[in-house]
Amino acid sequence: METLALPASAPQTSAPRAATAQRPRGGWRGLLCTLSPSAWMFLDVAVVALTVCVSQAVLAGLGHHWIAGPWLSATVFGLAVVVAGLVFGLYERTTLLSRASILLRSTLTVALGIVLAFSLISTLFYGQVSRWMGLMAFLAYAACTVPIRLAAHHQLTTTRFRVLCLGGGESIRRLAEMLANRRRCDYELVGYIDVQGGLDRLLAGRTRTALAPRFRSEEALRFEDACPCLGRPEDLPEVITDERIDEIVVGLETMSLPDVGRAVSLSLRNRCRVTDQTTFVEKLLGEAPVESVSAEWFLRADVQNHTGYEIVKRLLDLAAAAFALVLTLPLWPLIALLIRLGSPGPAIYRQLRVGRHGRVFTMYKFRTMRVDAERDGPRWAQANDRRVTRLGRLLRRSRLDELPQLINILRGDMSLVGPRPERPEFVRRLEDLLPHYGLRHLVTPGLTGWAQIHYGYGASVEDAHRKLCYDLYYLKHRSVELDLAILIRTFGTFLLGAR
Repeated sequence: METLALPASAPQTSAPRAATAQRPRGGWRGLLCTLSPSAWMFLDVAVVALTVCVSQAVLAGLGHHWIAGPWLSATVFGLAVVVAGLVFGLYERTTLLSRASILLRSTLTVALGIVLAFSLISTLFYGQVSRWMGLMAFLAYAACTVPIRLAAHHQLTTTRFRVLCLGGGESIRRLAEMLANRRRCDYELVGYIDVQGGLDRLLAGRTRTALAPRFRSEEALRFEDACPCLGRPEDLPEVITDERIDEIVVGLETMSLPDVGRAVSLSLRNRCRVTDQTTFVEKLLGEAPVESVSAEWFLRADVQNHTGYEIVKRLLDLAAAAFALVLTLPLWPLIALLIRLGSPGPAIYRQLRVGRHGRVFTMYKFRTMRVDAERDGPRWAQANDRRVTRLGRLLRRSRLDELPQLINILRGDMSLVGPRPERPEFVRRLEDLLPHYGLRHLVTPGLTGWAQIHYGYGASVEDAHRKLCYDLYYLKHRSVELDLAILIRTFGTFLLGAR
């Protein structure tokens, strides 16, 4: 086998790794950076329980007593806080990246929490739980948790999690570019471990300087500067310690290489979290990039093996749609009358959409455009579209135009949660332009979805591509818990009047 000879002047040992200026995470603020949404919920409930006990002791000292003990009050107020926080996205990681988001969402959570708690007290626990206690508990909760979240924000924005990659292929290049282009990112790609050997090993450290002009393009050199090779798998313990690595990402091209198993074992023994690249990107973005969809992705997604979930989801769809239909039915005649008065034509608009397994069905909506809106053919609605009536803008902003789709849910054409159904004309075009677009049709389309709460309305092929990434994430991770989270966030969007 032909070997690559090194120039005599080139040292054959890697340069020592430079010490990083990044200060290590530590202490209670460092712990806050790693809390999951469930842990934040538990923390909120614990703070509420503590404030309830203190509030009850203060009021008891003033001569006020109630039938119920502190546990009932803590349960009512804790449940109200968690539900309100879910509605306004308080437990999303992106909230901690902005002080304004922390203050706004905490304020909205406290306000809605008070409303929910007082409603529960009035209907179920009248005379047993004090409203004054609730008001004191909520104010004390805000005074305690807002500084904690601001401390977590400070830690997240001043210190990033240090990531090391196993392998240095093209997928790692894309990952490095993705991390570099994100406006706010709490991950730093420190470098990569050469699992394959060969040229990457020779180009590590100072050796790279002598050989790079001959064997590397300018783009590759920039990548090597931003994400240098830090050694071989046997160097992992030293690299993890010296570079203070928090997480190791296994590249797509290196998953099947023989040395990967040994490298992963070394990483775990050094108390380092190990994640494959696809899972890392999905965790980072909350979406599944189309280019990451492979045979292995399908095996992990297991898209057809959700029988129990499908049964539970259908029962929830029927119950929730029937309840919502009864609750909103008095609004239907009023909305229909206003539509007819504002614009001639039918109040209910019927449109063909593509459902599960490509089956075409008729979807119902309250009409928000002029009757002749598509005289030139179907096209996406744009921002400030002149075809939309004045009442239609209000209906779209409040999502009241989608109330008739409750009928589609009861019929089984749609679900409460799932990818939004598209028109056959658009589907044919998008399937030609976007790889794996047809995967959206493996599940029942929904009234709302993961893409809707993260991206909103789309009106172009580029928008459809971004929403497809979110739909693929939902396809892989769908569960009753995720569906409930999407519904609660959609309710928050409804309250804020966004679309």
